[in-house]
Amino acid sequence: MKTKTIERWSDFDRLVGRKHFRKWIFRGQSCSDWPLKSSLHRAFEEAQCIHKLKNGNEKNLNRIEHERVMIDRFKCNAHLYLDHLPQSEDLLSWLSLMQHYGAPTRLLDFSFSPYVALFFALESGEQDAVVYSINHNAIRNDDDEYFGKNRLEIYSRILEPTGTEDDPCLFAFEPTFSNQRLLSQQGLFVATNTLDISHEQILNEYDIQDTDVVKIVIPAKHRFEGLRKLNKMNINSSNIYPGLDGFCKSMRRQPVFGLEWQKRVGNEL
Repeated sequence: MKTKTIERWSDFDRLVGRKHFRKWIFRGQSCSDWPLKSSLHRAFEEAQCIHKLKNGNEKNLNRIEHERVMIDRFKCNAHLYLDHLPQSEDLLSWLSLMQHYGAPTRLLDFSFSPYVALFFALESGEQDAVVYSINHNAIRNDDDEYFGKNRLEIYSRILEPTGTEDDPCLFAFEPTFSNQRLLSQQGLFVATNTLDISHEQILNEYDIQDTDVVKIVIPAKHRFEGLRKLNKMNINSSNIYPGLDGFCKSMRRQPVFGLEWQKRVGNEL
């Protein structure tokens, strides 16, 4: 993939300003060295590492079965905490709900907004951050050419309970069962049809142009100005995470911005 390191914020605006809305999707990560891996993929890697530390050997994990049990456990217990749930057969919406509440899934969060993705890149950490910019239309077109008329059938088999023998692919989708946070973040998800390799490994196998995937690196020295830029655009925790929890998260940046940014207007009376 193509890598661009910004030298000033106008560079970022120029890079993302040329991307057609909804044809391009964006993901921010607070460390530029982190690859594109789902939380479920990382959970399997961590489990294997722990087993290897114990006896010197990695454990052979049945990843499909582990995922099936996780989904089943969530579906059986979610009603204890939530009043509104997806239809039982809508597994992608169930996965998106699991992702929303922090369960490990095969999904990666993306946004149609490059500036929402930038917020996620800058909301935590002190190192170089990154925003991934991906032309998901180019990915879909390559799948059309590779799988032919079977593309939609391939996508529909993403959650086959016994796994599939289909070649690896990525599938971008907006769940039919949405929520307020997803709306605020202009969010969508990218799923894989395999649990054996990561999103980034699959992405690198696509026959698309280098310019269809751009890794925009934000040097650590630009974090402060980036956060100020986003706050002026009203992109902050209060709006990205609707509710009291988001409002409270926004206070984490108070020491960064200084008191003059936080005091209530008219409070001097």
